Amino acid sequence: MDDFSATNRDHWDELAELHPSTPLYDVDGFLAGESSLMDLEREELGSVEGNSLLHLQCHFGMDTLSWAREGATVTGVDFSPKAIEMARELRDEAGIDAERATFVESDVYELTDNLDGEFDVVFTSYGTISWLSDIDRWAEIIDHFLTPGGTFYIAEIHPVVGAVEKTNEQWAKFEYPYFSDEVHRFDDDKGYASDDTIENGTTFFWAHTTGDILNALIGAGLDIEFVHELPKICYQRFPNLVEGDDRWWRFPGGEPDIPMTLSVKATKRE
Repeated sequence: MDDFSATNRDHWDELAELHPSTPLYDVDGFLAGESSLMDLEREELGSVEGNSLLHLQCHFGMDTLSWAREGATVTGVDFSPKAIEMARELRDEAGIDAERATFVESDVYELTDNLDGEFDVVFTSYGTISWLSDIDRWAEIIDHFLTPGGTFYIAEIHPVVGAVEKTNEQWAKFEYPYFSDEVHRFDDDKGYASDDTIENGTTFFWAHTTGDILNALIGAGLDIEFVHELPKICYQRFPNLVEGDDRWWRFPGGEPDIPMTLSVKATKRE
């Protein structure tokens, strides 16, 4: 497991250096005052004004800092030292007070050793679940850091998307396992945000079903408030997707009819 984590960390260290300059992340727009958050999480999570918010797997912190602009006192966590370094630099460049936006370098599973306190909100989003080997332990970490009555929220690429290789105007071809307990290796010399060639293109990931995610949260003692499955996605996962004015990508005409985004809101019992 340490080897898998180290390989993935090298991958994300390299991406953390590349991503701030890519159009996908639009750092210039963020520094000019735009939010990097999608409308989905802003509407479904609601106001975070005055809340303490823990952002798991925050990458280089744009979403974390966007929540800070919405009035939360935020703590972003990522296992990539380069990502945390870039997040702190972005925070300072954006003029956000360090007391309102803290960044911690830590693997999610080691977070109880590296961070103290409880939070009103624990948040994570888009492209995080597949990097986790133990989804039950992940849910326990969330429960550990939530204050009683606190809220957990995730907006994520739907697990079905991870099983699909190709699509056209009528069908989706399922190539990868939806149900799997094994670690999977992926090799690609291109990152997802640009055409830059990367050196650390080997990654390891795990498949977790929608049921796995929900049952892990329930098993940790959280009460599920809602589960939403949506026919749109936050990036161009398939070539025939079309971007709307709302920054969401959809299939023209709605076909093939598959879920592409999953959102879940849960509460820790008082």
